[in-house]
Amino acid sequence: MGVIMKDWKVLVLDLDGTLLCCEGEVSPQNIHALDCVRESGVEIVIATGRCFAECKHILDEIQHEGACITAGGSQLTESNGKGIARDVVNQEIAKEVTDYILQGGHRCLLLKDSTACETDYVLVGDAPLHHASHWWFDTLNISVHEIREVGEDPWPEDTLRVGAVAEERGLLPIAKELEPKLQGRARLQHWSAVTATHATESSTHLLEVFAHSVSKWTMLERYLGNQLDSTKVVAIGDGLNDIELFKGAGLSIVMENANEHVQGFADVVTGHHNKHGFADAMHRWIIPT
Repeated sequence: MGVIMKDWKVLVLDLDGTLLCCEGEVSPQNIHALDCVRESGVEIVIATGRCFAECKHILDEIQHEGACITAGGSQLTESNGKGIARDVVNQEIAKEVTDYILQGGHRCLLLKDSTACETDYVLVGDAPLHHASHWWFDTLNISVHEIREVGEDPWPEDTLRVGAVAEERGLLPIAKELEPKLQGRARLQHWSAVTATHATESSTHLLEVFAHSVSKWTMLERYLGNQLDSTKVVAIGDGLNDIELFKGAGLSIVMENANEHVQGFADVVTGHHNKHGFADAMHRWIIPT
């Protein structure tokens, strides 16, 4: 596809596998490119699978001031973490998914809206917490509240995501069994964890269930409202949760490190996230010369 330089208004930017390298860091080249995008007058909207607490240090590093679409599209916050909008998981569906995860021998991770309750995650069950989750929570100083049964959850109305972390062979059968049962009622994703896999040197798999309407694009629509002109929106990412963005944006840019399925939804492919592919894309297609 030949890309014509346009007067872009909004850049929707993924973090892991896109702006961040496999070490979870932002290169000087990518920071410089971000600064150039800002100077050109394009609004930057962060859109990540992380919750706000998990990406706050990155937002500070890149000096982001603006909207943040977090938790895969289930929450919209300001850059200081103040909540603007959210989509929570139905309580009955949350219990149903939690039961499946517990029966499979895994710890269930309930991501909470920390603007409405006193923790980032509620951990359900007695199974050992996967070492990737230990590393993630400890590294990012994430707050957790542990319970044995889902009925003990102090904040059942504030669940943004129901999930689990384990090796693929343990979670894939659960995901395949749940997917048809949740069709039309909730949104299910299962995929490999990029940063956690690298840091823990193991094959780590994520199972995530959201409210049915959740996506990064639908939350972008809520944020921009009548001001949304999809032809003036650029989206860049690498994961399954970026596909709806790619479908809606006027220009969709996918990272070289994305799998072939995800790449098939994008207009153009840029370089690898470990080789400043984000910066290359900005200078090639977004920043006026």
